[in-house]
Amino acid sequence: MQNFIFLKGFFLSLSLIMAIGAQNAFVLRQGIAKNNVFYVCLVCFLCDFVLILAGIFGVGEVIAKNVIVNVLITALGILFVSYYAITALISAFSTKNSVIFEIEHSNFSIKKTIILTLCITLLNPHVYLDTVFVVGASALTFDMKEKIIFALGSLSASFIWFFSLGFGAKKFSHFLSKPIINKIIDIFIAIIMFFVVFTLVKFLLKILEI
Repeated sequence: MQNFIFLKGFFLSLSLIMAIGAQNAFVLRQGIAKNNVFYVCLVCFLCDFVLILAGIFGVGEVIAKNVIVNVLITALGILFVSYYAITALISAFSTKNSVIFEIEHSNFSIKKTIILTLCITLLNPHVYLDTVFVVGASALTFDMKEKIIFALGSLSASFIWFFSLGFGAKKFSHFLSKPIINKIIDIFIAIIMFFVVFTLVKFLLKILEI
């Protein structure tokens, strides 16, 4: 029974994390650029750590009921992700180096890398909806011991996913850094980001009941 609960948490969390496109695109890009990859993966995992535990142990309900917080996060998310999408799209059709190369040669400090990772993670309401609300709701029927096992499964998925994605991109960066591959990745990232913006706008309109 305990193994089943652990696996349920693991695969539920994994499926949700894999679907959060903006965050994964950012981790992929930083991995290719070899830009403080460890810190990018660590920050993503630590954000999940806090949010998943908040959802499983009931804290997320407070955030869910606060309309002002939801509107603020969503609005900031739309602005930030839109900027990121436009940047990637311009890069894809630019005659200059891809944004990936610009990132690589910009020598981001650890502090700036952490701030950017926090922005791309925490300004996306889908992160809260998935980690706090969906994962949290799935653990409602568990007792405290089962919730702990479920949380360990969820957190294991997050840790494995982000570090595999980041360091996998870093390992194969030589192939992924080819100009044509860069353009494809930039276009792919732009499409993902614009889709995220679309879903965020729909979410904001729903909150405001427009």
